[in-house]
Amino acid sequence: MAKTGAIMLLSLLLAFPFRMATAQEVYRMETPAAAVMLRTNALYDLALSPNVGVEIQTDLGLAFQLDYVGAWWNSRERNRYFSNYAFQSEIRYYLDSWRMPMPYRGHHIGFYGQMATYDFEFGGKGYMSRNLDKSFGLGLSYGCSLALGRRWNLDLTVGYGWFHTTYDVYHPDGKGGFQYDETHVRNFFVPTKLEASLVWLLNGANDIKHIKRKNGRR
Repeated sequence: MAKTGAIMLLSLLLAFPFRMATAQEVYRMETPAAAVMLRTNALYDLALSPNVGVEIQTDLGLAFQLDYVGAWWNSRERNRYFSNYAFQSEIRYYLDSWRMPMPYRGHHIGFYGQMATYDFEFGGKGYMSRNLDKSFGLGLSYGCSLALGRRWNLDLTVGYGWFHTTYDVYHPDGKGGFQYDETHVRNFFVPTKLEASLVWLLNGANDIKHIKRKNGRR
């Protein structure tokens, strides 16, 4: 009887083979369909231009990013203005995604677009681009996202591309107002993106040691 039971059990095992899931497969099962991250570029913050961004990463390694930058600092008495607001969107691909879905970190490449307005004056000539459709650009980026902790990354990115701007030149008229001088149109092929962003992973995690332990590996 015992021999018959052992034969039946062996037959079931052969009919329905099984194996332990790999760490990558467990990670894929536990990874959300889309990871959401909040970010701020510390370089802009140091330049007195507060900014915030959101990045949504898919399990295909693609990520969609939208950033906003805004600052309005002025001293009318001394004719000093430092104001700008800008939007930047980017589509990026994480190069490690072929090994692990949603790597959250590692090298990435991207394509981005920018739109901005600005008004800069420091006691003399001023430079103003009034509307978002007057200053805009496109570019390619490369960067690397480094893990700082389970839910924190440092994203380092540089970008090079084309930027078009139409701006007015003006100067104070000495009566509390401003005098228009001329309008310039410029096109540049220059580095247009420099980023050292602190990234907060809202619904993802860098640490996968617990997943390896589930798979029986140390």
